[in-house]
Amino acid sequence: MARIGPFICMLALAAAAGCGGGNDAEDAEATVREFVTAVNERDADTYCDDLITDEFREQSTFSEGDEARASCKSTLRAIKGLRIELVRIARTRVDGDKATVTAVLRRSGTPIRQRFQLEKDGGDWKIAGGAQ
Repeated sequence: MARIGPFICMLALAAAAGCGGGNDAEDAEATVREFVTAVNERDADTYCDDLITDEFREQSTFSEGDEARASCKSTLRAIKGLRIELVRIARTRVDGDKATVTAVLRRSGTPIRQRFQLEKDGGDWKIAGGAQ
C-alpha cells in the first residue's frame, strides 16, 4: 500500500507505443491517448511494457529491471477508483526523438493541464516523464 502513493503521483505526472511511420506529432499524441485507456482499464501489460520508458518505470517504482516491471504492473492493477478522461490535446511539440504533449485531463471532475515528456524508443513514442 505504501508504494501506491508514488505510483499515483507518477500517473498524475505522466501519462501503445506510437504507430510508427507517419506523423511524429500524431504518433506522440496517440501514445497519450493510449496511456489514458491503459490507466482506466488497468491494462498493466500495455502501460508498463509498451507506453513508458524503462528509465521512467525504474524511477517511478524505485526498482530496476524485472522487479521494476513487476512492481509497475502490480501497483497499477491495485489502484481502485482512479479514472481519468482526456478532454483535449492542447499542444504538441516534437524536437527530434523527444516530444512534449500538453493535454487537459479530467480526474474526479476536475480538469488538470498535464505535460507529458515523450521519447522515441525503437521507433515508438513512450512516456518518459511529466509535469503539471
